[in-house]
Amino acid sequence: MIIKGLALSLILIGSVGLASADYADGMRYYERQEYRQALQEFGAAARRGDADALYMLGRLHEAGSGTAQDFVEAHKWYNLAAARGHRHAAEARDSLAQRMTAGQVAEAQQATRGWRPEEEAPSQETERARPDIETLSDRQGIAEIQRELNRLGYDAGPVDGAMGRRTRSAIREFQADSDMAQDGHATAGLLRRLRETERQASAEPPPAAEPRVALQDDFSDGDYRRNPPWTVLSGDFDVDENGLRSIVETRRTTARESRRLSAERPEEIGLAMLELILEQTGTIRQGEEVSIPVEPARIFVNAPVDNAFRMELAVASRQRTGSLELGVFQGNRPSGTGYRLVYTPGSRPGLSLVRLVSGSAEVVARHEGSLDLEDGRFHRIVWTRDEDGQMQVRVDDQRLLSVRDNGLRDPFQGFVLANQGGDYTLRRIRLEE
Repeated sequence: MIIKGLALSLILIGSVGLASADYADGMRYYERQEYRQALQEFGAAARRGDADALYMLGRLHEAGSGTAQDFVEAHKWYNLAAARGHRHAAEARDSLAQRMTAGQVAEAQQATRGWRPEEEAPSQETERARPDIETLSDRQGIAEIQRELNRLGYDAGPVDGAMGRRTRSAIREFQADSDMAQDGHATAGLLRRLRETERQASAEPPPAAEPRVALQDDFSDGDYRRNPPWTVLSGDFDVDENGLRSIVETRRTTARESRRLSAERPEEIGLAMLELILEQTGTIRQGEEVSIPVEPARIFVNAPVDNAFRMELAVASRQRTGSLELGVFQGNRPSGTGYRLVYTPGSRPGLSLVRLVSGSAEVVARHEGSLDLEDGRFHRIVWTRDEDGQMQVRVDDQRLLSVRDNGLRDPFQGFVLANQGGDYTLRRIRLEE
């Protein structure tokens, strides 16, 4: 996730320091959901060319937080942030463009070309402003590495020159993404690589091959039964102004002494997966009370996609009960073999990745912390899987799950959603290979 605060005691570079201070103030307002104040602080930082602030302006305008919802303005800010090397801005811009008309995109691009920061030094002058690596003390070198990591979207924590756990974790994440040895060491060679990576990110990327879209739906036509046709397996679903919504009541019961999964009774699979996750982490023990749905709400859509895929969703949760399952399935049984992403409000883990095969469920990855989506907002979930079985799940640009699993090698047949108790809305989904 984008950094929430930057210590500036070791960064004495004029306008960059000022922009970072405005950005840090903006993040504090943003976390308190004081969006108008956040908008002002991000605006001040953006006027000095701060890439993080430009990106956050895009998010605020896309969501309509603190200002009127404006996709053209959001696209402009994302585009400007991407041009300055922000790690997630291009992806956010391209995703937003799918919801815009060609005229709106053209208008946003025109606005991007006409925008200039208040003070933008030439690139050579900017390079000279960076201290020479050979002249840095150990503490100054760590501070420079923290600053570069933060600018590239890796959460290295405050720029204080102290080698803490967040900094070491951010170094390892960058090293993994850059095919380097993941030793977590702060070296002069690492700093050189970070600075080179920023210059590469700022360059115009080569044109990429267009992905094949297997599924795309924002429910704007008010009918989930067409374009594309979704099929309800159980429970009730409706489309309102926010998207596809289901509400499921729960009741309290004791955890079962044994678990027997059957593809003929898919509602049992969801309950068993929930109990499996809670029991494995010590959240409940057999015989303890759990909340289960009176009748799960389950829906699926056929959307054949390769074993390697990218899925993006916008989801809102309004109750802290039960669980929500999202996933892909193989064959002709939506409740059968496949992967399920399970969100469990108020529990640790709050997010788990489950592999379902022949009536047995196995947790292959889990986010050790809790996850709170019940804040009245829609949250962006991006789930990717590559040809080697490496899967990553990000929620609001924060990577929560990363695992390699090759238990399922065949293509997937479609997408399935199951509400196992709660009030959930799916605003949009895009599945591509």
